[in-house]
Amino acid sequence: MGFAQVKKWRIRDIIDLEYFFYQDTLSQSAENKHSLQERDRKIFLDSVMPAVKKDESPDRQFIIKTWLNRRREAGKKQTAILPGEGVESLFATLRFIFLMAGLVFGAGSGASFLSYTGASPVNVLVYLSVFVIFQLFLLLLLFVLSTYRLYRRSPLVSSPLYLLISRFMLRMLLSARNRVAKKMSADQRLQLESVFGAMVSKTRSYGMLFFLPVFLVTQLFALGCNLGLLSATLFKVVTADIAFGWQSTIQLSPAALHALVQKIALPWSWAVPGDAAFPTLAQIEGSRIILKEGIYHLSTPNLVSWWPFLCLAVLFYGLLPRLVLFLGAAYAQRKYLGSLDFRQGNFEQLLQRMTTPVVTTRGKTADDAGEAAKEPEPAPLTPEQSAAEGKITAGKNLLVMIPDEIYDACSPEEIQSVVDRGSTYAIEEIIRINQDYAADRQLLAGMGNRPRMGQTDILIIQEAWQPPIMEYTDFIKQLRQAVGHGPCIRIGLIGKPRPETVFTPVKDENMKIWTQKITAMGDPGIYVEGLVTHAA
Repeated sequence: MGFAQVKKWRIRDIIDLEYFFYQDTLSQSAENKHSLQERDRKIFLDSVMPAVKKDESPDRQFIIKTWLNRRREAGKKQTAILPGEGVESLFATLRFIFLMAGLVFGAGSGASFLSYTGASPVNVLVYLSVFVIFQLFLLLLLFVLSTYRLYRRSPLVSSPLYLLISRFMLRMLLSARNRVAKKMSADQRLQLESVFGAMVSKTRSYGMLFFLPVFLVTQLFALGCNLGLLSATLFKVVTADIAFGWQSTIQLSPAALHALVQKIALPWSWAVPGDAAFPTLAQIEGSRIILKEGIYHLSTPNLVSWWPFLCLAVLFYGLLPRLVLFLGAAYAQRKYLGSLDFRQGNFEQLLQRMTTPVVTTRGKTADDAGEAAKEPEPAPLTPEQSAAEGKITAGKNLLVMIPDEIYDACSPEEIQSVVDRGSTYAIEEIIRINQDYAADRQLLAGMGNRPRMGQTDILIIQEAWQPPIMEYTDFIKQLRQAVGHGPCIRIGLIGKPRPETVFTPVKDENMKIWTQKITAMGDPGIYVEGLVTHAA
C-alpha cells in the first residue's frame, strides 16, 4: 500500500493535531525548541523515510499524518482519551439525539394535525402549507443566502448564522472537554482548558470544516422530522378512517386547484401510475368542503383520494432534498479534508523541524551522553531516500522585509545564514520597509502583481524587544490582503543588537508576547519564529 492510501483525514485528526501543536507552543525556550526538533527529526527518519520507495517522495499530508500517529502513540500513555476522540464521540451522540428528536417531533406534529373526529375532514391546503410549502421556503431561503454570499464573496465568519453555529460548536467543545477532563489529572485538565480555547479560535481558520458537522446534525433533525411525519401519516391512514378535503375563503375553483396539484406532482407523476399521483378533477370537486352544507353529501372515495399525493409531496419536497443536502455535506466534508494542503504556519514549522538536520551547539553532560548511548542511531538514508528528502526540502522563494532602522546593519550573508536553515529557502529579494507611509502604501499596492507570488513566502525581520504595536499588526494585515492567502508570512524575531551583529537570540518573555499577539490575528499562515536559536 502506497502512502497515498494511508493519509485519510477525519475531523478527530484535525482536533488532535491542533491539540499537539498547542502542546508544542508551550515550549518557548531555546532548550525545549531544540528538544522538539530532535523529536520531530527522529520521527521523520524513523517513520517517514523508511516508507519512501524508489522514484517516490512523501507529500505533506503523509508526513504530517505519520507525525500525528506517532504523537498519538505517546499521548495515549499520558491520558486515557484524546480531545479528538472525545469530540468524535460527542458528535456521534448528537447525531443520534437529533435524529431521534426529529422523528419524535415529526411524528407528534403529524399525529396531532391528523386527529380526525368525524366532524370535519383534514384540510389539505393547511397540510401542504405547514408541512411542504414551509419547508420549501426554508430551502429557498438557504439557497438565496448562499448564492448572495458567494456573489458578494463575503467571508463565512461574517454570517450571523455562522456565528450562531460557532457558539453552538463552542458549547459542544466545552461538553467534550468536560467529558475528557474526568479522566485526566489536574495539570492535564488545565492544559486541556487552554487547548480548547485555542480550538475555538481555529473556527475561523478552518471555516467550513467546523461548520459542516453542525450542518449535518441539523439535516439529520430535518430528515427525522420528515420520516416521522410520513410514518404518522401512513399510520393514521392504515389504522383510522381519515377524510381529506379542502376549503378556502378566496374564490379558488376546483380547476385551478387541479392545475396546481398537477404542477406539484410533476417530479413523480411520470413514475406513479393512475390516480395515485394526484387527485383527478372530479375527485377534487367531490372533496370540496362548503361550510353551510357540511360533509354528509361528500363521498368516501373522493375524501380519501388525497393521501397518496400528500405523502409523495412530503417525500419529494421534504425528505429527498434534506437527504441530498446531508449526502452533499458529507461528501463536501470528505473532499475538504482530502484537499487540506497543510501550508499554514504551524505546518511549515513542523516540516522545517522534521526535514532540517539537527545541529547541536550545546554541551552534553555525562548523564546526557549515557542516555544518548542507550538510544540507537537512526539508520542512514539510502540514495533514493536522500533524493526524496531533497524533494521535500527543495528551495522555496522568499521575500525578506527589513525595517528601515536595522536595514543597513543586516548584511546579505548574515540574512542568508539565519534564513536558509537546511537549504529550504532561496532569497528572491530583500526589501526595506517602514521608511514612510507613502513608501509602504506603494509597496503593498504592487505586491499582488509580483510574479509567482502564490509560491513565495515572506519573512519580516523584527526586533523582539520592541512591543508589537497596532501600526505593525495593521501593516501585516494589509500585507496579507495584498498577497492573498497563498504565501506564508513569517515574523522572524531577533534580540537586542550587539556591536558585532544584530542577529541575537530572543528572550523567552519577548517571544511569548509576540506569539500571543500574532496568534490573536486568527491567520494560521502568519506565525512567529526566532531567527537565532542559540547564542553566538
